[in-house]
Amino acid sequence: MSSTLFESSHVLGLLGGSDDLLIVLAPLCAALAVACLAYGVHLWAARVRLAGRIEAFVSLEAVMPRSAFDEPSFQVRAVAPVVQALGQFAKSLLPDRQVERIRKNLMVAGMPMSRHLTQFLAAQMALAAVVAAGLVLYLWSDDAPLLRIVVAGIVGAVLGYYLPIIWLGRRMAQRQLAVLRALPDALDLLSISVSAGLGFDGALMEVVRRWRNPLTQELAAVLRDMKLGTSRRDALRAFATRTRLDEVTNFVAAVVQADELGAPMREVLLIQAEQMRIHRRQRAEELARKAVIKMLIPMVMFIFPAMFIVILGPAVPGLMTFMG
Repeated sequence: MSSTLFESSHVLGLLGGSDDLLIVLAPLCAALAVACLAYGVHLWAARVRLAGRIEAFVSLEAVMPRSAFDEPSFQVRAVAPVVQALGQFAKSLLPDRQVERIRKNLMVAGMPMSRHLTQFLAAQMALAAVVAAGLVLYLWSDDAPLLRIVVAGIVGAVLGYYLPIIWLGRRMAQRQLAVLRALPDALDLLSISVSAGLGFDGALMEVVRRWRNPLTQELAAVLRDMKLGTSRRDALRAFATRTRLDEVTNFVAAVVQADELGAPMREVLLIQAEQMRIHRRQRAEELARKAVIKMLIPMVMFIFPAMFIVILGPAVPGLMTFMG
């Protein structure tokens, strides 16, 4: 009997403790339920707002006309297809070897894209047709003989065809001269950067960051090729191919050899920078010697006749009177 009463009182005590626990947990459960409900309402509201924005954007695009900025320009709609057609027609007429030579020349001139080749070939065809047509129409209006008109048309076509080639040659020479002028200073900075502790790639990045010229554009292309997975040797040799300069070829050969043999890059760059400064001084002396000879032509044609007129001019009337 006493054991039964003890068990009953123990159960009642446990029930009393569970009531206290429920009193404590009930507010926490209610707060958690409210938080979950609020978060669900927030997600639902965000989804509704997103759906409304998408619907408004789609309806606005369907109702409003396209802006003039969204439409392709006249150059894209009319000029680009004509240029593409002319370029493809010229490429089909020319031999592959000549097309490849033009492509390499454009690469040296700083225009390596395929669209540059198409534009160049189209310019050749267009100029040949325009110059030939202009000469033919001019002679036709002047009632010239038929043979002269035909010869003038052929000469005009050849002249118009070679005008872009002449322009390309001048652009190649100007770019090579710009690379050659910037190379000594770039080598000095490379040697200083490597001596300061930078790697060769970091030194190239420093040169590219400090200057903006054709040489730094080519060095940026070298860094881009190396980032894309090309080895340093292949990237530097492509750089020498794009420039077609003996100085750049010698520099690339020295760097590649030092990289393959494990020679210290600092010593190689110092030697290359010193040699480049010597070449620059020798080139300046050569140009100075050539300037003396080049000055003789304007002196003989323009300066000496004027001096003779000023000096001997007053004596001409007296000589004419004396010779009677």
